Amino acid sequence: MAASLSRNDARESFREDDYRAYLISRNSPPVVHPACGVRLKRWRVRLDRAVNATDRMLHRMIEALARSKTRRIQRELQLRGIRYAQRTDDDPSSTR
Repeated sequence: MAASLSRNDARESFREDDYRAYLISRNSPPVVHPACGVRLKRWRVRLDRAVNATDRMLHRMIEALARSKTRRIQRELQLRGIRYAQRTDDDPSSTR
């Protein structure tokens, strides 16, 4: 900055030079590593996906158990002489 105030130098100095010198001499900002927050967010996403996958699997198992139990009850009723109207859309090939 002193060079810009004294015009006795043989070379001409400009404000841009002072600003460049300031940029070079200033302390660099601290490096911030957001690793902890990002890591927690990633783990949360993974946990949510695992919970959702487990939830879907359990729902499928419950539906399969309910269908098999219904079929078993229908067969038992038919063996005892009670005709139970069967649904045609309940077979496994129609759900694909």
